[in-house]
Amino acid sequence: MKKILIAFVLMVAFIPVGRTQFINYGFRAGTGMAVHVDDISYNSPIMGFNLGGFLNYAFTGSQSLFAENFMIQTGLNLICRGSNFRDVLEKGLSFSIDEGYYRAWYVQLPVLATIRYELLIRDPGHFVLFQVGPAVSYGVIGRYHERRISPYMPQRTQNYVDNSDAFTNSHHPLNRLDVGAVIGVGYERSDLSVMLHLDYGFMAVSSSDDILKEDEIVPNGNNLALILSVGYQIPIR
Repeated sequence: MKKILIAFVLMVAFIPVGRTQFINYGFRAGTGMAVHVDDISYNSPIMGFNLGGFLNYAFTGSQSLFAENFMIQTGLNLICRGSNFRDVLEKGLSFSIDEGYYRAWYVQLPVLATIRYELLIRDPGHFVLFQVGPAVSYGVIGRYHERRISPYMPQRTQNYVDNSDAFTNSHHPLNRLDVGAVIGVGYERSDLSVMLHLDYGFMAVSSSDDILKEDEIVPNGNNLALILSVGYQIPIR
């Protein structure tokens, strides 16, 4: 993912200095899959969501053709991230099953370098969009559900069910702050757009660690989401 940030810096640096102009704003909503990756637990996706608004800024006062197709998009999103998880915990001749899910809502601020390229076809007005850039997310509310059972010893005191806030639960609380990268590709026609975004968080989702074995600790996962969304933009007249 470091290559994504390097690409973002190079794209911005390549644009000749000019005056930025606020050109339009809009709204976008979408859904897809979200999961915690880089974890030693067995994780499977939940349904993720993106809902929010965006602002587009273009560059004027430059003679570069590339600059005419370039803009910066920012905004504010409400996003749902999380994961299902399942572990089998062995102890001697007995074992327990630990399973559950995280569903957490974050407020996200992305800053995306955007290339807008018109397709060379007979009917004008068809555009392909490419986006890349960093994003900062802050968790506001979430749900943590964990269920631990021992199939052969259901009365064991270790068995429990936990339904609590994802950011404050006593077992594996999520970190509220996440810093990541977003890349996207999409299609635009008139004021409507369809975008596919890949969203990856660089920070571990939890400050608690999974102990793989003695003297070796594995971070408790990172947020990953693939979201397909539909947007509508309103030009500034």
